[in-house]
Amino acid sequence: MNPDQSKSADVNAKLPVEDPTGQDPAANDPDAEAKLQLQLAIFEVSKDSKGRSHDEIIKRLRAAFADHGVDEPPFTWLESVASSAYYGEPYIIDFPTALAADDVVAAPNEQVRERLETRRELRREKLPPGIFPSASDWNVPEVARRGLEAPANTSAPASRNTILLAVAGAAVAAGVVALIVRASRRGRTA
Repeated sequence: MNPDQSKSADVNAKLPVEDPTGQDPAANDPDAEAKLQLQLAIFEVSKDSKGRSHDEIIKRLRAAFADHGVDEPPFTWLESVASSAYYGEPYIIDFPTALAADDVVAAPNEQVRERLETRRELRREKLPPGIFPSASDWNVPEVARRGLEAPANTSAPASRNTILLAVAGAAVAAGVVALIVRASRRGRTA
């Protein structure tokens, strides 16, 4: 049995290589080709689906997915895609996939093409150096930087940031307790 190491408590567990959020342009998405084929099929069907019946759009989506060689997605997802197409709006799987699909076949309508072009411009934008403070300027308490070790000088009085952090933690804990109490009261009255 091979447990999922990403959910393991082992500190030496390997992290996944891909970026599931699609936010890191350098990350490798193992499902990129399948997602591209799905997006291309969605673009094709969405071009002339506005006003067609929901059932007809679903049939056309299924045929397009088969033509592109991808497995049919779950029915609830298929219904969502069909609902978007009914209103003339293609479902966007994610922006990197939509950008790749738009490079192959133009997006179904001008508004989508404009949104995708704006996204391309944002991806090309390079932030000037100095936008973010250096790691030393973040003023992270020494305990947090070293992990759970005790600070080297334990006899020194607590710093202002440590006190503020403790007060904030206490406030969050009090809020959580209040939510638990409120939820338990609702459970008894229901």
